[in-house]
Amino acid sequence: MCRMAVAIGSFEEGELRELMEALRDAAAHDPYGEALYGEVSHGDGWGILIAALDGSRSLHYRSTRPIYGEDYARISEIIPRWAPGVRVVLMAHARAASEGSPVNLMSTHPVHAHSPWGDLYMVHNGQFLRERLGDPGGEDPVSALHNDTWLAAVALASRIEGRISRGDLESLLEAEDTGANLGVALLGGDRAQVVVGSHYSLLGDDRDGDRERYYRLYRCGFPGGAVYASSTIAELHMGTRRCSSVGNGEFHSYVGSDGYDVWRFQ
Repeated sequence: MCRMAVAIGSFEEGELRELMEALRDAAAHDPYGEALYGEVSHGDGWGILIAALDGSRSLHYRSTRPIYGEDYARISEIIPRWAPGVRVVLMAHARAASEGSPVNLMSTHPVHAHSPWGDLYMVHNGQFLRERLGDPGGEDPVSALHNDTWLAAVALASRIEGRISRGDLESLLEAEDTGANLGVALLGGDRAQVVVGSHYSLLGDDRDGDRERYYRLYRCGFPGGAVYASSTIAELHMGTRRCSSVGNGEFHSYVGSDGYDVWRFQ
């Protein structure tokens, strides 16, 4: 399981640094992950995508090191000098691999898939059922090198016709196991699309409170945009920001503007 953040808009250098430091601290000690899964930390790699929304520039960086093993200066150096003040999408992720899932660069988020309509990047907190994503199992050595999130990105990329549609996302959510908190960026042409939101399963037992606290996603206001952040990041490390929870089953789709469409799923 994982901690993730997705930023959309124009941000100052200090704001981008603040977000990455919050992710680092949340990955080092996650009380919500510990309560639900016994995961004190998220140490199976980290990654970041920063892309200008006009399609002019991007950076995609991944490491199998724990993000909390990096010092703050090193993390700040990853942020490109052109990013502050430019309208961007930033997706950052710290990973705790599920049992049996490979720990390698290909499975470190943001994962990447190609489509005829552009490059698709995804960050994910939760788990998908591989067999529902078309995984052939042991018959395919390539799929064995990748995690369920990469398979989800490939499956979504194969459905797209121009843009990610509500139906495309609904089809992907049918493969959800424990949860599908997602950030997806489709980069192609001069109008990037970003879809971000929250979907997770509640089972009606005495663990639902822990599930809710762990999977809850927040939207936090910044002067030039918005940041969507996992609960540990928003509640424990972004206390000065105006944050409100995103409903379970709610996704926001941005296409080349600050406005967004709201998609809701059961």
